Parts: sequence; C-alpha cells; structure tokens
Amino acid sequence: MKKALVTGGAGFLGSSVVRQLVERGVEARVLLLPGEQTDNIDDLDVELVTGDVLDRARITEAVTGVDTVFHAAAVYKSWAPDPTAMYRVNLSGTFNVLEAARRAKVERVVYTASIVSLGRPPSGRLGDETTAYEAWDLDFPYSRTKYLSRELAEDFARWDLDVRVVCPGVILGPGDIAPTPSGRLIINTLKGGMPFYTDGGASYVDVRDAARAHLAAAEKGRAGERYIATAHNLSVKEFMTAISHAAGKATRYYRVPQRLARATVTAMEARARRTGTEPLVARNFFEYALLPAYYDNAKSKRDLGVSYRPFDETLRDAIEYFRDRGRL
Repeated sequence: MKKALVTGGAGFLGSSVVRQLVERGVEARVLLLPGEQTDNIDDLDVELVTGDVLDRARITEAVTGVDTVFHAAAVYKSWAPDPTAMYRVNLSGTFNVLEAARRAKVERVVYTASIVSLGRPPSGRLGDETTAYEAWDLDFPYSRTKYLSRELAEDFARWDLDVRVVCPGVILGPGDIAPTPSGRLIINTLKGGMPFYTDGGASYVDVRDAARAHLAAAEKGRAGERYIATAHNLSVKEFMTAISHAAGKATRYYRVPQRLARATVTAMEARARRTGTEPLVARNFFEYALLPAYYDNAKSKRDLGVSYRPFDETLRDAIEYFRDRGRL
C-alpha cells in the first residue's frame, strides 16, 4: 500500500485512518466536503480534495492514481425526521465510490460498514460476522442504510472488485469533532442527563483501534470478507457507570421499567418534531438497544492481528478531548 484515498478523511474515524496511514509512510489523499472542518488533520502532510461522494465525476478524479480506497464517508445521525439524505449518501455515494474504484482498477477497497449492519444476536449469545440482519421491524434509517450499503459492497466483491468490509462497534474516543451521536452519549451523561437506565446494551470500540482494524484489513484481509472491530460489550448501566468513573464522578443510576422509559423517549421525540430540536434519546436508537447487541471480535484478532485497548482509556481520552473543545 503506497497511496490511499480516504473518503470522510477529515471526520472522526476517517481522520484516525488518515493519521495511521501517514505514520506508516503511506501517501494519503483525503476527500472532504466543501467547508468541512479539518482540525483533525491540519497537522498532517496529506493531499486534500474537495468533493462529494454523490458527484460521480469528482469521485472518478479522486480515485485516480491510488492503490487503496478507504470508504468511510457516511451520514450518521441518531434522529432524522427526513432520512432521504442519509439514504442517498450511504447508498448512492457508496455505489459511486465502488464503481469509480472498479473502473480505475484500484487494487483494494476497505469499506466501513457498522455493527448495526449485522443482526442482533439472541439474548445471552454473542453475534459474529455471520449474524443475519433482523431489525426490519424498526424504523431505523442509519441501520438500514448501513445494512444495504454493506450488501452493495459485498456485491461488488462478488463482481471481482477486491472489497474488504469492516464493521466497527459504537465508536468512541478523541477526535469526535462533530460530535457524533456516539460521542453525545458521553457528553449527555456527564452534563447531567437523566440518571436513569433501562435494559439493553451495546458493543463499543476505540476510534484508534477501529482505524487500526481498517489498515489491517487492507494489509492482511481477504476480498469479500467481513471483520468485526469491537471490544467492549456493556449494558446501558455498565456504560453509564464507566463514563462517570472515567470522569472521576460517583453518580448513582436508577433502573426504570421499559414501559416508562419508552413513554419518556416517545414524548421527547414528539417534542423534538414540534420544535425541530434533536431529542436527548432518539426512539429508534432506544428501541434498537433494548436487545443487547453484543459481538465477538475473535476474527479481527486472529486474522488481522488487531488488539484493543481498555475501555477506561478510551473514555478518559474522549472526555479530555470534549473538555478541551468546550463541550463539557
């Protein structure tokens, strides 16, 4: 790998991929949106290309001359009253990048899917790369678009484009410039959000470890293969308690019945639709997380050689980053 394009390379995960490429001596080209913040990569010697994944001509130019493409650009929102843009970017944008890479005879593409593009395993079991998607009863645009775009990427692999797929867990850590819905979980917890929790859980990963998994997929992965990049399976209570501990606080959290929690989240979303202000908790995220979505990372460890840092380190670094940027 000598020269790589990273779409979404100024964002949270993408910038971490770019930084690790530069550290390894790989020439990096970054595709960013017009006017997008570049704080995460301003200190790096990289080529900046302004464009949109929906602009097929611009994407064709962007992939020219590179041997590897990391496609990390996506719309990630927890609340989207009109998800049209999410579907267009995550689906049409992915097609444009993959088709341009195919035509340019790029050697390999690493596509960033998500843990939510896979199915949630039965209670008490760990999911893996083969767990079939099953969240069709939920109106969860981000999950659906990542499932459909992952399927699209794997179709390109079946059509002989070398595509490797990485499915990160919920990504946390420093550099969450937006911040993403994942980062806002930390911010809202520490800023005195509701000290309540209900059943459910998710799987989390440090952004730097997720980026390392992407580079390892490019170097050691195989075409058409999926690799889960996650490390910490935590219940909602365990997650909130870990945040407070990392921040040096001793906060007590109280379990509430699922029915009451659902009514509260529904009321918050109704108010959000009236006011246009994003709710503290989006209904689709709430419903999705009620079934603990825990996963096994054995394949990424075994086949890619990826290791994962302690969760407390991730949270401390994320909290320090948010404090430095005035978010806390």
